[in-house]
Amino acid sequence: MRFCKWPSIALAALTIIGCHPRYGAQKHDLDGPGTGGSGSLDSIRTRILALIATGQYHQAYEYLELAANLTEAERERLHQMISAAERGLIPFLEDKLPHISRQDVGHFPLDTAEARELIQTTAIEANFVGIRRGVERVYQVLLESGVQVWVYVRDGTIRDAGRNDLPRPVEGLLK
Repeated sequence: MRFCKWPSIALAALTIIGCHPRYGAQKHDLDGPGTGGSGSLDSIRTRILALIATGQYHQAYEYLELAANLTEAERERLHQMISAAERGLIPFLEDKLPHISRQDVGHFPLDTAEARELIQTTAIEANFVGIRRGVERVYQVLLESGVQVWVYVRDGTIRDAGRNDLPRPVEGLLK
């Protein structure tokens, strides 16, 4: 076995250990949230994300169907993530979602499956308008309501996105 494969093997082992109930669980509370128990959000979410990453979309849908203790909003977001990956849409850089979804002018007020779908379906070649700062691909679409949706993509992930009730000129998006 070559040395360069060890980080991958270690990551796979840690994922399996983190998902296994007896290793991640606290004493006497195997089904509590975050414990790694069979119904916890963290282990189910981790399993679904791993299945998405490996392209096993059918099995990811099955896990989602069987998952307990997920809120309806979390279930809808995970379903949308599977669907978007299945369709080859550009993924989000997860740590940027709080910036994208916030109560501020020009942004989406809530992180919903519908908002994610709108953002990801905006970031397609037909909606490409140019390059910003030499590295970010810029996409925009004008909805029938007149709202402008814009998306910035760098290194193959969505880094920023928003919505403007009064559309900004493309030149403004490219600055």
